[in-house]
Amino acid sequence: MHTKQQVRDLLGPADPARGVALPPASLSAHDVILRAETSAPPAPVPARRRTSRRTVLVGAAVAAAAVASAGLVPVLRDGSAPTRPTRPVDGIVLQPVGYEIATDAEPAGPHLRALAGRITAAPYDREGGRYAYHRLKSWGGNSRMSDEGHVLSSVEERRSWDTPDGRRWTDETTLGMEFPDAASRDYWTKQLPAPAVSQTAPPPAGPVEEPRDPDHPDRNDWRLPSDRAALARWLGTDLPAFEVAGGVFKMYYRFLVPRRTRADILTMLADKPGFVWRGRVVDRAGRPGLAVTAEYTLPAGTYPERAQELLIFDPNTGELLAEEYLELAPRRRVLHYGLLLEASRTDTLG
Repeated sequence: MHTKQQVRDLLGPADPARGVALPPASLSAHDVILRAETSAPPAPVPARRRTSRRTVLVGAAVAAAAVASAGLVPVLRDGSAPTRPTRPVDGIVLQPVGYEIATDAEPAGPHLRALAGRITAAPYDREGGRYAYHRLKSWGGNSRMSDEGHVLSSVEERRSWDTPDGRRWTDETTLGMEFPDAASRDYWTKQLPAPAVSQTAPPPAGPVEEPRDPDHPDRNDWRLPSDRAALARWLGTDLPAFEVAGGVFKMYYRFLVPRRTRADILTMLADKPGFVWRGRVVDRAGRPGLAVTAEYTLPAGTYPERAQELLIFDPNTGELLAEEYLELAPRRRVLHYGLLLEASRTDTLG
């Protein structure tokens, strides 16, 4: 499925784009699912992963999250034909994370068990405060794909404050635009009017409380799994490794994961076939980490045909630092990157 849908499914009721009217020019999530589950369409379908019983694991971002870009929305909602811009579209071409072990990689199990056995306390393990606070920066959470497969996405930052009874407040800011490859940047430079794309998002109005989902009470449950068996069910460890990786990103985005649970997550990943050890990496915030990957392959003619999830863990605390969804075939390009920048406890909202 499309990157945007993956992030929305990862965030559930916390999705800041819930209720936002999406532009009619883009495919709906329902249409993307139908295309992916039926015969191959004449044009590439922006699909990421198969649908599981818990969540649709597609190129996110983790995850991050799916807010409409302030510069993109006016263009997509306007029915007039786009004109050629007078200057290039602002935005970056996102590059894959480079890791230490690129070839001849080995199973991640022994390394993850060793990490689980030596992790130390995270700052929030010793903190007090009413709210669990998270700050996430994402690339690719809100995106549009042309019939030719050229992708235009936004860079976003999102903050959230959660209480133990399930209440959540969020605010988000669109920081700019990005592309998975130079061909996409060249394509959208010709399609989008430069003045609309160059608009900057207004500053956030402040935290807004997210509504509960009356139709899906289970999605309102923000309680951390209480034991190892419940944790395994939450992560979906009976699913392929690629999908379990998406569950790990979702958990770290929703919760302040305590030390014991962090160790349990690492040992569960160690026991799960399909995770590969990638050694030392540096995330997009410049933080050193240890990485594992998991891949999946779909039949030829589907999109993408091969993809990879990358998880980066803090080498000391075992916290998840970042997640990357990389299309391997038919092209090699980053479709989503989620960066978990802050996790703490606080008494202050906003």
